[in-house]
Amino acid sequence: MNRSEEIQQILEFIAEHPESYASLAVCRRALDVGLERVTAQTLSLLEEYLHQAPDDEIDAYYTIVS
Repeated sequence: MNRSEEIQQILEFIAEHPESYASLAVCRRALDVGLERVTAQTLSLLEEYLHQAPDDEIDAYYTIVS
C-alpha cells in the first residue's frame, strides 16, 4: 500500500471511529498529548499533519488503526 492510501485509511478509520482508543492515540501522538476527543476540526488538522509527516510515522499510525 502506498503512502496516500495509508493516509486515506487512517483518516477513514478515525472518521468512522472517533471515540476509539486507536483514533485518540493517533491524534494525541500527531497533534496534542492533552487532546480529550476527536472532532471534525481534529480530523482536518490531522489530515494536514499527515501529508507532511515522515513515512515511518505514517506507517506507525497505519499500524495502530489496522
